[in-house]
Amino acid sequence: MPAHYPLGPETLMPMVTQFPATDHDRFIVCGLGSLGQQSIVSLKKFDDNPFQVNITAVDWQQILTWEINDLPNLLAAPLVVGDCRREDVLKKAGIETSRAILIVTSDESTNVECAIAARRLNADIQIILRSSRHSLNALLQRQLGKFVALDATELPAMTFVLAGLGDDTVSVFTAGRHRFRVVERFVQAGDPRFDRQAVQQLHRGRFRLLDLAPVENPQQPLGWATTASSMFYRWQPHVRVAPGDRVAYIEVDAVADPPQEDSPLTAFSHWLEDLRSGDWQRRLKSWRQSSEQSLERVVAIALLTAIVLWISGTLILKATIPGLVWVKAITLGAILLLGGYGDVFGGFDMPTAPGWVLLVCLMITLTSILVVLGVLGLVADRLLSSRFDFLQKRPRIPRQQHVVVVGLGRIGRKVTSLLQELNQPLVAVDSQARHPELYTQVPLLIGNILEELSAANLATAKSVIAVTDDQMLNLEVALLASEKTLGRDRTFAPVVRTRSQAFSDNLAALMPQAQVLCPYALSAEAFAGAAFGENILGLFRLSGQTILITEYVIGSGDTLAGKQLAQIAYGYGVVPILRETCDHKGKLCSILMPTDDQRLLTGDRLFVLSSINGLRRIERGEMTPPRRWRLSVEALPHVRPNAEPQQQVADLLTKLTDCSPERARSFVEQLPAAMDIQLYDYQAARLIQTLNEQLPVRLALIDDC
Repeated sequence: MPAHYPLGPETLMPMVTQFPATDHDRFIVCGLGSLGQQSIVSLKKFDDNPFQVNITAVDWQQILTWEINDLPNLLAAPLVVGDCRREDVLKKAGIETSRAILIVTSDESTNVECAIAARRLNADIQIILRSSRHSLNALLQRQLGKFVALDATELPAMTFVLAGLGDDTVSVFTAGRHRFRVVERFVQAGDPRFDRQAVQQLHRGRFRLLDLAPVENPQQPLGWATTASSMFYRWQPHVRVAPGDRVAYIEVDAVADPPQEDSPLTAFSHWLEDLRSGDWQRRLKSWRQSSEQSLERVVAIALLTAIVLWISGTLILKATIPGLVWVKAITLGAILLLGGYGDVFGGFDMPTAPGWVLLVCLMITLTSILVVLGVLGLVADRLLSSRFDFLQKRPRIPRQQHVVVVGLGRIGRKVTSLLQELNQPLVAVDSQARHPELYTQVPLLIGNILEELSAANLATAKSVIAVTDDQMLNLEVALLASEKTLGRDRTFAPVVRTRSQAFSDNLAALMPQAQVLCPYALSAEAFAGAAFGENILGLFRLSGQTILITEYVIGSGDTLAGKQLAQIAYGYGVVPILRETCDHKGKLCSILMPTDDQRLLTGDRLFVLSSINGLRRIERGEMTPPRRWRLSVEALPHVRPNAEPQQQVADLLTKLTDCSPERARSFVEQLPAAMDIQLYDYQAARLIQTLNEQLPVRLALIDDC
């Protein structure tokens, strides 16, 4: 019999669970610029009775104008004014009893000094540091422990890039060794992948549906599923996608092979492949860079070798040739280094030195010649390569369908690099020639930005990404670009970087066609998530929410340990995309888009997509409970010879529900029978679909009211 799914939204509201009171968590935020204030707002999203988040803020001066008006009311104590690097200031802020400290001032040197001081005062505190020095961050992480460093400007760079491209791709990111792609688009009639497909059929293989917005009435859903998420799994499993609906989904974009040591033959084949594919320029450039970096080291080694050979030759000649004075021995040693072997031993004349001395001196001369040739070769290569780079033609400015990047600060350079990786034609505009290495890589326009834009072919560009440090200049660039494209039969959406979320909201109302992004507001949720010990790999925007890419390492006593992925996904409102675990042989294996029936083990690594609300629920163990269903079987199946349908059904019940093996076996042995089980709606849909292949079953929702 078919399963019964109620459609009335009044029967589909998730239940509320009461949790016992717990102690509050104390956090310190050092630096109350835009990032610091946004981080406080994101931290307070974890605050919900009976769970309390108490925040103390530290800044070097009193804040006269707050970017967020009611921010002082979010603090548990008045602002601590002082240098966050000082011990007395940190103690006044409560460093000794705090769970985490977010150090987000604009001075990276101050941030590092504050982190070291914080670790000395509290060995267990979680340190979240704002820093763009990746090598230093790695060293500090090994030394300090419980330490996370994030770059507030580079973290949302992919969001700027994808907003500028204007296509269906929302995000491209890497988790583990695998690359994933998030896509948002409208469903076309006859689309074999989506049109008239049930939602439950869109969670399969290496593909997961993330969001669905119906074209008929996006504000009036057809029925909500029992999950904790306000975005993921909202729809009942039986709801079908219609043409015109907007769907967002994630899929595996590429799977990386494990790193292997290349044999000489393999390396040579890679070179040949690069030559055929036109990638020889990249190979040549990397070789030149490595040669330039090693030239100083080679010269130093050559000088040391020459001194050792000179001393050795002098001592040998003085000890073996009778009557040779020290001055003459030193001179002859130098002549050997300069290739004067014949001058020292007189050609065909019978030498007075023993034969082994002749051989040793010959080796000294040959070694010296090889060292000199090597050094001269590296010097000549540097001179020729620099001249070759100077004579190289600069790339031409694209005529159409290109992206104009305005501003080459840290975020601008990152955006430019990502656009190059995506093979997107672009032109960069900046006021100063700060990065000469870019001259041969991308078209550059240097000078007054507003004047240089006229040469960037704005009228035919795909988009403009204005990411200078001056938000007024970014606004002016966006307005100018919109005027240049006015009247053309196409959509033009400039991307504007701002420094405050308040200005972003106002500008979005003024220019609805533009995509206004504040990198600090985007990054703040990643900093807040890291404060609770989560490893935030990246973020992206989807349907007006910030989605965090988070990695969990499952430890004993963890809120995720021992749970089925169905409980984690629907109970906490997250999307598991990758699970790394060890098989029975102890070998690490990766499971892409793991299924609901898998159970997490201690030591597993789980990568999920989550909103800040999902992280908060996992942190507290605040799981939306499943609903009660009645599973009934009205007739016994036809038993085939040598078949064990009862055992198969019992195994399926154990695998797909929270039934114990004993209870599942007891139920199957008493068929026909009925029992009550707790399931989320997507679990119920999968259970009825799977069991119908074995038994004529019925699954009905029990009204608890």
